Amino acid sequence: MRLKDEDRHYLGIAMPAAWEGLFMVLLSSVDIIMVGALGTSAIAAVSIFTQPRMMLLCVVRSVASVLTLLTARKFGAQKLSEVPALLSRTLFCMIILMGALHLLFFWHLEGILSWMGAKEDYMAAALSYGDIALLGVFLTTLSTILQAVQLGYGHTRQVMSANVQGNVVNIIGNALFIFGLGPFPELGVVGAAIGTVMGTSWTLAATGWQLRQSEWAGWGRFLPTREYFREFLPVFAGVFSEQGFERIGMVLYTRMVAELGTAAYAVHAICMNFCDFYYCFAGGLGKANMVMAGHAHGAGDWAYWQRQLRAGLKWSVLFSMVSFVLTFALREEIFSLYSHEAELLPLGAMIMIFVAAVSFPEAHAMVCAGVLRGSGQTSQVAAYSFVSIAFLRPLITAFFLQVLELGLAGAWLALAIDQSIRAGCASFLLWRLWRSRPQAAYET
Repeated sequence: MRLKDEDRHYLGIAMPAAWEGLFMVLLSSVDIIMVGALGTSAIAAVSIFTQPRMMLLCVVRSVASVLTLLTARKFGAQKLSEVPALLSRTLFCMIILMGALHLLFFWHLEGILSWMGAKEDYMAAALSYGDIALLGVFLTTLSTILQAVQLGYGHTRQVMSANVQGNVVNIIGNALFIFGLGPFPELGVVGAAIGTVMGTSWTLAATGWQLRQSEWAGWGRFLPTREYFREFLPVFAGVFSEQGFERIGMVLYTRMVAELGTAAYAVHAICMNFCDFYYCFAGGLGKANMVMAGHAHGAGDWAYWQRQLRAGLKWSVLFSMVSFVLTFALREEIFSLYSHEAELLPLGAMIMIFVAAVSFPEAHAMVCAGVLRGSGQTSQVAAYSFVSIAFLRPLITAFFLQVLELGLAGAWLALAIDQSIRAGCASFLLWRLWRSRPQAAYET
């Protein structure tokens, strides 16, 4: 089958971004798969740190999304000379803000994990992992900000390359320090944290080197100005509120699932981790659509805006079909990669069916939301995200778990309903935008 020009152009930007998302989630997957050999408590200890980590990265990814959007618009408008100052000021603000937040999390990590629902039987292991892994989160903060500019340029392949290299280093570090290969000590979950820091350090170094090889014109002034905040904050408000609502909803959701017990939470953590593979792959598609919509926004090219949307919707359906078939057919084999405890397999295989089914709404929602963000509609995405993620999902989950007593299946049914609601809202907003005048797509 010969691809059309618009398909080749779309895949040239989208596939590296999608693979980059896939390799990013591999970092946490490698930890869980390797730690899985240490038992259920070790899996829970590593997995419970996911939500505190995502709470920190919520701020980082919001800022990075804004930086990508603004860079993409300047790229489309041929104003690349303004990008160095934009990055320098953003990086300066993030080092101060995230440095303070990481110290706060380090000092109060036990209380945070306890509030997240961590049990006493694995709290000590979770703390030993989290204390070191926090450094890896800070390094990820720096590399994510630098990569945001690369994404705005459309250099998704370079971003993917840096993250692949970092994941390879992470795997090597895990093997050496979890199992004590060769002269290295056997450290268990602490070894997983050390491997994570090694991988994120490599990613940061590779990202900095790649940025110097691109259109980068040197650093601008680091101290932010009033004009910087006037340009940055309106977009940030919409993006951060969306990310914040998602974190609030996920924290409440995870806490309710953790109350089901260690075994059920271990199954949930495994299935959620595998679900993140396609979720992050689809997130790469959405990120690519956001960049291309931003380029169209900056250039005022309505025809290009329509082409990238059509391509994104078509390929998201095709990829979702592949994900569904493979996950459904191989659900028992996939779960067995994570856990060797036979008593967990029946429940795990059932939850993997939900993992397969949500492939369709999550990918569709990602692509549509990416186009909306790139078109300047960040506040609308934030609005339906608040209603669905922060409000409806926790309520539906509580109803299924506490009233209907559906157990872990109820939690995953609530997740599927949430994804479907978001996909429906994004589709409606995009349909309304498509039918309106071309200028409406470029409102800021």
